[in-house]
Amino acid sequence: MKTKLLLLSSALLLSHQAIAAEVDMNMAQMQAMDKITGRVSIIEVPVGGAVSFGTFSIVVRSCKARTEEEVPENFAFVDVADKSFDKEEYNIFKGWMLSSSPAVNAVEHPIYDVWLLKCFNAEPKKELLLSEQQLSARDNLPRLNEVVEQTKTLKQNTFVTDEPQNIVIKDAMYKEEIKPEVQNALPEKIEGAPQNLLNIDESYEAEEVVNMSAEDFEKALEQEVQKLPVQETDIKTLETQVENAVDEELDTAIDKELQNAE
Repeated sequence: MKTKLLLLSSALLLSHQAIAAEVDMNMAQMQAMDKITGRVSIIEVPVGGAVSFGTFSIVVRSCKARTEEEVPENFAFVDVADKSFDKEEYNIFKGWMLSSSPAVNAVEHPIYDVWLLKCFNAEPKKELLLSEQQLSARDNLPRLNEVVEQTKTLKQNTFVTDEPQNIVIKDAMYKEEIKPEVQNALPEKIEGAPQNLLNIDESYEAEEVVNMSAEDFEKALEQEVQKLPVQETDIKTLETQVENAVDEELDTAIDKELQNAE
C-alpha cells in the first residue's frame, strides 16, 4: 500500500514539475524565408494575432518556453494560411512547431518557408490581434486539396453545359465554304451527233492569225494545193490537153517549113 502511494505521489510530482517547466508566453519570434529571392526576415507574432509575409498569413494560438533550468525548448501552436491562387485563404499548416527541430515545421510551399525561433513576453501591437470571431473563421478555412477540387469543379461547370446543342459558334458564318452549283448535268443517253456539254459558244472561238509575206503566202498556198488529192478524171484531161498542145505545135512547125520551101 505504501509502495503504491509512493509511486502515485512521485508521478504527481513529476507531472507537476513537467507542467511547471513550461511557461506560457505571449509572443512568438519566427523566421520566414522567400525561396525565390533568398530574403530572410525575422517576424514577431503575438499569441492570438496574425502577421503577413508574402502571401502567407501566420497566426499563433499558443507559445510556450521551458525554464532556464530545463533544456532550452520552445513550443508554438501555429496555423499558416495562403492566398497564392488569388482566392480566399486556405490552410496549408496547422500544428506544433519546435524551435530545436525546424524539420518538424512541415510547411510545404514552393516559395515561402517559416519556422519558430523562440517564445517570449512583450507588449503586443493591438492592430495585430484577432477577435474571437476571426479566430473561429480561421478554423473553418479550407485545405489546399479542397481549393484545388473546387477550382476543377468550377472550370468544368464553366466550359461544360447540359445543352451543348445551344452553343453558337459566331465564326461559322465567316468560315462557311460556298460551293458553285453545277447546272450542266450529263444526260442519261446521248443520241446523234456529239453535243457540246460545256455550252461553249463556238462563234466566240478565236481565229488563228498568221503574219507572213506575199511570197511566203504563195509558197504555202502552193504546198497546200499539192497536198490536195488529184482525181483520175483530172489526170486524163490534163494528158489530153498536153497531147493537143503538142500536135498544134507540130502542125505549126510543119506549115512554116512548107512555106519556106516554096
